[in-house]
Amino acid sequence: MEYFVIGKCKNLEVVEQYIANCMKHLNIHRLRSKSVVIKFKNNLHDDAQGYCFAFDDVAEVTIGKKWSGRNMTFLEQMQTLAHELVHVKQYFRKELTYANTGEFCWKKRNAGGYKYENQPWEKEAFRLEKELFLECFPFHMSIN
Repeated sequence: MEYFVIGKCKNLEVVEQYIANCMKHLNIHRLRSKSVVIKFKNNLHDDAQGYCFAFDDVAEVTIGKKWSGRNMTFLEQMQTLAHELVHVKQYFRKELTYANTGEFCWKKRNAGGYKYENQPWEKEAFRLEKELFLECFPFHMSIN
């Protein structure tokens, strides 16, 4: 799988190693026909920390640099990136899809109507983000 980092990103070499580690840990690194575009932006809509959307063979992840009126630390951004990469896995493994109506489907079942915190794909992403961060972040590399 190939990926592209767009936007101003601190510690680019660290981020690239981290992404590669996460993809391997999530077992999506061998999906050769897929690609991920990762954008770093100052502010996101709805006060979100990150977004992930995917269509066909391309996923787009956007990580915010600010959240709730404050700058996010680099490590907070990296934990958010882990969360969004779980969503990439969900889309590429077809666990999370879109119905013809535009509603989400989770494991082939219509999943519209869940509150955000009860969405099964979000529960999985929140459950895995810290583990992914701790297992995959290249702590041996220097960060600024």
